[in-house]
Amino acid sequence: MVLLVWWAITILGLFALSIGGPWILVIPVGVIGILVASNTIAVVRQTGPEHSALEPGRLQRADRENDPVAVAASRAPRRGANDKARRQGTLSYGRGRLTFVVHGQQGRADRSGPPDQTGDQLILDAVPAELVLGMRPTWLRPTLDISDNDVHHVIDFSLPSDLGSGGVGSVVAAAWFDQLVERGAKIAPR
Repeated sequence: MVLLVWWAITILGLFALSIGGPWILVIPVGVIGILVASNTIAVVRQTGPEHSALEPGRLQRADRENDPVAVAASRAPRRGANDKARRQGTLSYGRGRLTFVVHGQQGRADRSGPPDQTGDQLILDAVPAELVLGMRPTWLRPTLDISDNDVHHVIDFSLPSDLGSGGVGSVVAAAWFDQLVERGAKIAPR
């Protein structure tokens, strides 16, 4: 629905330009058009945050029926970390354990050599009872904050260019939050 609204805004902007509107509209219409196109591609490829959503009871079913769930996400060591600290990977839950695996060739370049070429790297591996979750995700904080043995993980399900990511990403993160609490994760005191 959000994407349709942005398509309408783009089309109205193009219409305004075509009937002789001010040339200053070229830049905003161009930027919005690029974002709308990239979001449409994410929807078609099914890589947007809405494809990471959990149906109610999904983690319980993963334990009961040995049916693990895995979704694409990004992980950062702290809130507000720059893009160099953010890593793409897979957040998964199965056999009673939550894991986050970073896929190879995302290492930063060392000053003296080439980028790290290691394979997949296990960043998080814990049972929910060992985890401490931050505040419940909201529209203003659309990430899942997890602490495991004093190691902080900020899991983000939305793409940086996603026009609806604040809303969709927070709903997806909140579903993971609620189901991890049901599986025994603790909530950090405020």
